[in-house]
Amino acid sequence: MIDTQDSSMLDPELLSVFCRVAETLNFSRAATYLGVAQPVVTRKIRRLEEILGVPLFLRSNRGCKLTPEGELLATKASGILLQLAHLKEEIGHSNIGLSGSIAIGMTGAAGTLLAPHLMPAIATRWPNLRVELYEAVTRHLLQSVVNRELSLALVYDPPPDLGLLTQPLLMDHLYLAGPADATEELKAISKASVKDIARLPLVLPVRSQIIRELLEDAFAEESLPLKPRYEANSPIMLKAMVTQGLGYTVLTMSSLEQDLAAGKLAAIPILDRGMSLTLSLVTNTDYGQLRVVHMMAGLISDIVQNLVKSNQWPGSPQLMQVRPFS
Repeated sequence: MIDTQDSSMLDPELLSVFCRVAETLNFSRAATYLGVAQPVVTRKIRRLEEILGVPLFLRSNRGCKLTPEGELLATKASGILLQLAHLKEEIGHSNIGLSGSIAIGMTGAAGTLLAPHLMPAIATRWPNLRVELYEAVTRHLLQSVVNRELSLALVYDPPPDLGLLTQPLLMDHLYLAGPADATEELKAISKASVKDIARLPLVLPVRSQIIRELLEDAFAEESLPLKPRYEANSPIMLKAMVTQGLGYTVLTMSSLEQDLAAGKLAAIPILDRGMSLTLSLVTNTDYGQLRVVHMMAGLISDIVQNLVKSNQWPGSPQLMQVRPFS
């Protein structure tokens, strides 16, 4: 009989922590990614070194680096964890059921629309599957997928150079939004162009966020300077500043809908070519091989399509042709 308490057996959790430290070469950063205290990471790495009988990292004030033995383990560990995930699927999943856990990331507006429909559907279909939802801006979600902290993420305009697998779902239009008392001014513009936007005091997302990058490219094409009056990394803060009359902002209708309904903001569509975002599912090449990821992506795609077709997704977005990850 195998002693499951054998202290010399490798624990997949220890390998997972090792992979995170090996990727970041920093115990504190790895702890942040894992959502635990640094001493927990230190203790688990020390335990792994005790089991293997060799040091895996050389520590310094600036971080750490892999020892030759650590380098060897780093080439093997992620493959071992992936094989274990495949094995778990083959043994533990029935033809129609899923079990275990999956971490999914979503941008705030898309998650607010999707989560109330997604979670009950998962509970009905796969009651033994544990799902963790995380909200963040696209840039952070993409990094979490690259770092294998998330199995799947719903993001806007993922760049092709990250080597991720993508599945486009819909094209979301952008809107120019101002305070409620600017309704007549916006009506006079009717359908905003980049030149119209350039004449207004702007409250915009910070650099590196998708909408900001899109606006910077659009302004550059028109040889116009983009100098926002205020910047923020949160749609909630942007809308709060606009509500107070500090300027105008650019967001998707899904981010604006509640404030428009409450009479806090006014908005018009931006119809310049290219002023829209593609909402896509992304995963990495390892997790993209897992059945649970493909089935979850299929469910999310179905729900998004139903919401758009039933006019429950604000802004009348354009659905993309459904295709598997590529």
